Amino acid sequence: MSVSVAIDPCDDYYFYALAEAILENLTTNGKSDLESRLLLAVKLGMLDDRRWFGETGLHFSGNTPRHRAIARFAVEKCLRAIVSLNWDTLLEAALESVGLTEGSNTPRPWEITSYVRIVDDFHLGALGSNRVFPVIKPHGCVREIEKANRTYQTTGIIQDFIFKLKKSELEILPPGQTKLYDNKVAQCISECPLIAIGWKATEDYLRNTIITVAKATGHTEVDSFVLVSRSWYPNTDPSKSYHLEIADAYNKDEAACFVAVNKTGAPTHDCLFQWLQARYALTKLIAVGGPSEQHLLQHCLESLEHPEPDNAIVTWVDFWLHTWVRLCWRAGVMQGFDPGTNKKIEPWDIPITPRDAHVPLGWISTHRRDLQAAGKFLTVINSTLSRFKFDTFPGGLWDAAEQNLYLPLPGWQGAATSTDLIALKSLVESLRGLGYVRKIYLVWLDTTDLPPDHAHRQQLEAQVRRMMPLTGFASTDAISWIDLELLKGGTHAAVAGTV
Repeated sequence: MSVSVAIDPCDDYYFYALAEAILENLTTNGKSDLESRLLLAVKLGMLDDRRWFGETGLHFSGNTPRHRAIARFAVEKCLRAIVSLNWDTLLEAALESVGLTEGSNTPRPWEITSYVRIVDDFHLGALGSNRVFPVIKPHGCVREIEKANRTYQTTGIIQDFIFKLKKSELEILPPGQTKLYDNKVAQCISECPLIAIGWKATEDYLRNTIITVAKATGHTEVDSFVLVSRSWYPNTDPSKSYHLEIADAYNKDEAACFVAVNKTGAPTHDCLFQWLQARYALTKLIAVGGPSEQHLLQHCLESLEHPEPDNAIVTWVDFWLHTWVRLCWRAGVMQGFDPGTNKKIEPWDIPITPRDAHVPLGWISTHRRDLQAAGKFLTVINSTLSRFKFDTFPGGLWDAAEQNLYLPLPGWQGAATSTDLIALKSLVESLRGLGYVRKIYLVWLDTTDLPPDHAHRQQLEAQVRRMMPLTGFASTDAISWIDLELLKGGTHAAVAGTV
């Protein structure tokens, strides 16, 4: 497959113009439009390279930090919809990694329980439930392209599919070619603030839709339009005013809506969205905390004025807090009601897989003792937070210098006779990768200073020992309890029976 065409490689539409020339060359030589698109997808490696599907090239949790944070925001109902112009399914992989399934309502006791990819108009029917989160992909999706290719290879029949990659397809839509999902996009833009992430805004049809809707709606929110990107147009070429045109429609300028990120230096996209996630979580902790905790937590929030890499509070929220919340609800020490059915949430209603299955910080219950305990925890150990690595063992505090692992457990009992720590099982498996561990310290965590009674503490300890992947951890002196203040100090006696 070859083509000769004069295209300026500096043109923003270079790839799309080249693709259009290739497709025209293929159709001229007897291939149908859909057949030509399938062939080009194969030549681009889209169907063979599983990185396009989010199946390889990612952390074993199945997400990147920015996609993980965005997926959690979807579960928290902080997002109305995602309009993705990418063909890959990294966003879908992240949504699945936090517990959402595609297309079917799973038994989750919170408001957003599944997601649907809207690649063509007939997919809109899956939005009948308000518990479904829409991912609108007007340029197509590799999952649909792969499905069409398999049918073609098996039957020789090409089913209709969307795969926009021609320059002319990204310009003004001809009359009569507007899709129903285009109207859905316009509706979301009219009702919600817009966050554009890494978008050059070179697609004329979408940019003009946004401008038209924004002017007609007259959004007045401070964050009505935010652009997160490495560049702002006009940049070096004043004639390219793509971002400026959108900002003008929202009555804003570059200073009011542009958030600059970098590919390698701070802040990156990952850094920014982990920071936003941390600030959101702190507002939830402040809302339920006691007066003394609220003051200290407010100070923590104010310290996160700007995104910065490797911030201890940010990583604590990303890896520890969300695991702690899931542990508390699965353990049965929290009570609440399913907002969709008003039925009581049972411990077994809380998923323990996948690893990052997300329990919302809001919406489930008005009495969030799990968040209150987490807020107290942060205020006590905030000054020494940086000494722990939270990503090594999500849900625990790994002190690499001392080779000690601290495991906070809920110090209060629920309605059930036994507190179930099954939510820790998959996380305990990561102990195999930690290498040498001197000792595991269990930390009872509660909203009061009273320790749990001896029987409850024994029951929790016995469960942890049974889950240990290495027999050495089950010995009497390999696991012991400490209180929160001792954890803050960080000094302990020598440990016998190491592993």
